[in-house]
Amino acid sequence: MALQWEQVAGPFSRLTEGPAWDGQRLLFTYIPASRIMAYDPETGECSIYREDTNHTNGLAFDADGRLYGCCSGGRSIVRFEPDGSTTTIVDRLDGQRLNTPNDLAIDRRGRIWFSNPWNEGNIDASEQQENMNRDILRADPQPDGSYTCQRMTFDTTGTNGLLVSPDEHNLYIIQTDPSPDGVRELRSYPINGDGSLGQYVVLHQFGRDPPGAPARH
Repeated sequence: MALQWEQVAGPFSRLTEGPAWDGQRLLFTYIPASRIMAYDPETGECSIYREDTNHTNGLAFDADGRLYGCCSGGRSIVRFEPDGSTTTIVDRLDGQRLNTPNDLAIDRRGRIWFSNPWNEGNIDASEQQENMNRDILRADPQPDGSYTCQRMTFDTTGTNGLLVSPDEHNLYIIQTDPSPDGVRELRSYPINGDGSLGQYVVLHQFGRDPPGAPARH
């Protein structure tokens, strides 16, 4: 059976990202314009939800309905407040600036799991990478309202999308290495009782580029 597609918004000059459902509308990010858009399936209207997001990529709501984003241009995880302001959740790991956070998932404890690749297309050319690792990180809420940031994977060479399973027993991630012979696969990591990650299993392998193919970005 042939798939049928319907364009409901756009077209946009580049691929859109970060879908998140607020109960009535589908929010998504238009990274080049630093905007969050909102598509209403009832009316078919697509409107600007938020501007000046500094190239925010992935979006996610927490259990209290607060919206968080991966601010690639600001090299941070942020929360979009109802009054229009933006709160920085974390922007450093062990004193080093984050790379360009890509996607995030929030568990019921309010812990923010996020990928931290280096994506030059979403950041000013003058920026320099400080953290050479491209792993899954986690921001943990503290009693005083602050967050700590820690590295969660030590066996990834590139990370992109991620999702916490409904029972919160597993973390699913995309391992994506942009080099021609890099490993690209869907992994499932068990989340241990202490919050650490166990040994992953490979759910799907996406294969490697053929010899001579250009690197992916």
